[in-house]
Amino acid sequence: MDNVFGAGGPDQWFRSLPIITRTWLGSVLLITALANLDVLKWSELDLRQWQDVVRGPSGKMEAWRLITCFLYAGKFGWNALIGLHMMTQMSNRYETMSPICTRRMNLPPPYNGNNNTSPYYPRGESADYAFALLFGMVGILLSQFLLFPYLPYSLTQGQHYIFFHRHLTFYVVYIWSKHYPLHRVNLFGVAMAAAYLPYAYLLMGYALNNGQVLPIDMLHGMFIGHVYYYLACVVPEVLRGRLVVIATPEILVGLFHWIEGRGVGGGGIDVGGGGVGGDEDNQMLVNVDDVIGG
Repeated sequence: MDNVFGAGGPDQWFRSLPIITRTWLGSVLLITALANLDVLKWSELDLRQWQDVVRGPSGKMEAWRLITCFLYAGKFGWNALIGLHMMTQMSNRYETMSPICTRRMNLPPPYNGNNNTSPYYPRGESADYAFALLFGMVGILLSQFLLFPYLPYSLTQGQHYIFFHRHLTFYVVYIWSKHYPLHRVNLFGVAMAAAYLPYAYLLMGYALNNGQVLPIDMLHGMFIGHVYYYLACVVPEVLRGRLVVIATPEILVGLFHWIEGRGVGGGGIDVGGGGVGGDEDNQMLVNVDDVIGG
């Protein structure tokens, strides 16, 4: 987001974002703004229980809650701004950078961008990223309602989430850090490998809670991120592609092929001199001087 007010202004910067990041950011900004301006009631956007989807307070099906619960970033303020900055930065990088594990071997989907003839190479992995986000959203909701009720109170401290924007953000942060563990990142002037970034944020969140309450939303997103990374990257690599646990549906790949063919896919950051290969990827300095607040 460093170039928001650069040449071309915010509009040009927004249009330069890759399609998934642009859509996600635009949706979050819209829903958050409408809720803060009381055009929409936040109680109409949250997801407290599954029954709200099947039969909400209106007495009708309210399926939109499955999406809007990920799109409300909170009340206007510093914490919301920083969360949006981190979401956009990490989402942009994840979407425009080919995961390192795809370069070590010719993995099958979900990493369809691995093929040089792919319409997504070297621009990024939009179809795979869309599938990764869908996996994360489903995983977060299923575990929230099927697993969390059985966790001990000493761990959750009674925390019950009805919005999951930060869960999904840390899901992306975690899987990006796993794909690029050797990247050098800068957090408040402290340089570290990207592999440690999620845990640094986790410690910050714990400290901001006065060391009394674990930031369960961060942990939750990281946990689902680890599940995705293990199934999508570790298992196929260990088994040399003999077992594909999850794969981006071909219909999704075709959809993004059609979208990019119409020239509406957006841009993205310049990575390693215009490509996704080479050792220079591990030398990129990522500026993540953010604050995480509850």
